[in-house]
Amino acid sequence: MTRFSMILLGVLGAQLIVAAALTFNDADYSTYQSREALLAFDAEALDSIAISESGANSVELVRKDGKWVIPALADFPASERLTSRFLGKLSALEKGWPVATTSEAAERFKLTEGNHERRVILKAGGEEVARLMIGSAPAYRKAHVRADDKSEIYNVELATYDAGARGEDWMDRDYLDIGSDDITSIELGDIKLEKKDSVLTVMDLEDGDEVKQAELSGFIHAVTNPSFDAVQGKGEEDLAKVQPADFTVTIGLKGGDLVSYSFKKESEGGAYLFASSAHPFVFRVAEGRIKTLAEASREKLVEVKALQEEKPGAVAEEEPETPPETATEAQPEPDAASSATGG
Repeated sequence: MTRFSMILLGVLGAQLIVAAALTFNDADYSTYQSREALLAFDAEALDSIAISESGANSVELVRKDGKWVIPALADFPASERLTSRFLGKLSALEKGWPVATTSEAAERFKLTEGNHERRVILKAGGEEVARLMIGSAPAYRKAHVRADDKSEIYNVELATYDAGARGEDWMDRDYLDIGSDDITSIELGDIKLEKKDSVLTVMDLEDGDEVKQAELSGFIHAVTNPSFDAVQGKGEEDLAKVQPADFTVTIGLKGGDLVSYSFKKESEGGAYLFASSAHPFVFRVAEGRIKTLAEASREKLVEVKALQEEKPGAVAEEEPETPPETATEAQPEPDAASSATGG
């Protein structure tokens, strides 16, 4: 083997060694990075979640007595399901290879203090423990993010709408729900329902009346799961705004307790204010969302099929007699003389 060939073999061997080393280092670094959390915080220790949208909305959720509430909405309860899911997504974020690290990239991906889709600040004991910038979306349910004050920008599985920046985004929408098993009666206007054989049904039905089951189910759902768009206030002063009520729904519960919902249409129209006798909050809901209740009536739930009664002594009308058939015109009998003479 010539000296030149040996040199070539040596160079090739060195290249193979370098390539193997780079491959090993890359794999090792990638594995290490994928297991490192992007944010480090204890979800159970948090007492504040602040979310803002650059130049627009902002909201803070505060934990009081172990429950998340929304101070801007009179301490209305936040959805424990939504807050738990959101914190779970944040804690599951992991570092990978950064897609960029420059300040120009941070501006381009909307990850600066002055320009961001969302900024999330987590606090525990009044002290900031984590901060996350959420920027542009490179793909569906993906977002560019930057943690704390670091320069590294990552592409992670997180949607902007997961971090709502309005109090209404976090409201507990099930707050007013009442389980149908707990209800014994419902009254609204001329509608009265009572539970029989574990089923709510319309009372005082006449013979032949038929309940419209689809309409009845929709009415019961509207009563037991009241819709609302916003919280308008809390306490006696705000509760007085729904009086006198335009209509009231009264619900009987097991044990004899009663819960009533009072609805009053706003003077400008388009929405109703309403309140529950079981809670201190006043709610606002678009008129179209409670049309089932606002326009409810017994007539819409019951198909009346009155039986026709025969009048005493009435005689059934007889069908007209068929006119007699026209008799065939008689032919004249030949006289005897003609018969005799044959003429």
